[in-house]
Order: sequence, then C-alpha cells, then structure tokens
Amino acid sequence: MSVQAEWSGFYWEVAPGAVRPLGGLSAGQSLQVERNEDKEGEPATQVVSRELMTLDVDYVCARAATGEDPYEKFEDWRWMLGTYAPFYLGGKKFGCDLWMLKDVQLSDMALDNLGRALSATISLSFEEYAEDESGLKAESTSGRLGAGLMEQRKLAETALGVGPSQSQRAGKMPSNPGM
Repeated sequence: MSVQAEWSGFYWEVAPGAVRPLGGLSAGQSLQVERNEDKEGEPATQVVSRELMTLDVDYVCARAATGEDPYEKFEDWRWMLGTYAPFYLGGKKFGCDLWMLKDVQLSDMALDNLGRALSATISLSFEEYAEDESGLKAESTSGRLGAGLMEQRKLAETALGVGPSQSQRAGKMPSNPGM
C-alpha cells in the first residue's frame, strides 16, 4: 500500500482495490499591504500582513478503481465542508497546522448508458484554519509572521473605555481661555 496524502481520515493512495492517486496539488499564500496616507498632521502608516494559506487538490474518482460511486463520494465531501484537520503529504504534515475544507467541485463526470457515474474529477479547496472569531491569528509563531495582522491593538471592552488617551487629554488646550 502506498499512501500519497491524508486529510481527516481520507487517503489518496495506490493499493489493491483502492487506486485513488492525487491528480494535482497546489498551495499558495499572499502578502497584503495597506497604506494610509498622512491626514492632518498624523504620520502615514503601513500595515503588512500575510493572507491565510490556500491548498487545492484534485483527483479522479473512478468506480472501476475504487468501487465507489463518484457522485456519492462528491456528496460525502459536501457534508465535510467546514471540517478542519491536518493535511499530510508523504507522511509529513504539509503547510500549516490545520486546513479547513472550503470548496468542493465535481467535473468531467463520465456516465454509462443507464446514467450511472463511472468516473469524475473531484476538486477540493482548503484554507488555513484561523483560530479566533475575527478570522485572524494575531500572534506569530516561532519568530515567523502568522496569518493576519502583524500587530493587533486591544479594543476597548466597554463604552467607558472609549475616548482620548491620558497624553491626549494633557495636551488639550481649553477652547476658551477666558473661562
């Protein structure tokens, strides 16, 4: 048995009775740069962040090679949308810690004369799983920039915390010095 890859208990492998090799695999990550211009005496700022990693996998599901109905396998994948797990390639963890299944596509379906699916290409799109509600990983790990913003400021927890800082209050001149 030769396992090429594994995700959440699903194996892409070449073995007797289960010929399910990877057809294609691509991964990527991009950098986002946001620039804010100088406004009324404030310095210009630049925020640099990494987008979440993406992973695309496709394979051919053939009834003759696996004994599985390609359309039923597509339905199984649809039910797994939103599931996250590590992705292993060649027995080693690939890319980030967890990958979430974001998209499932069925294409190139071949049918027999009774309309039964004989083979089809199933394409899966995964995205790096972000652990907090905002969809960002604000902390970097092992000195590398994590996905999300490089620096994340703490937000005010209540309306009482909103207002000028102590240094801003100290520098404010009264609007009418005669009062």
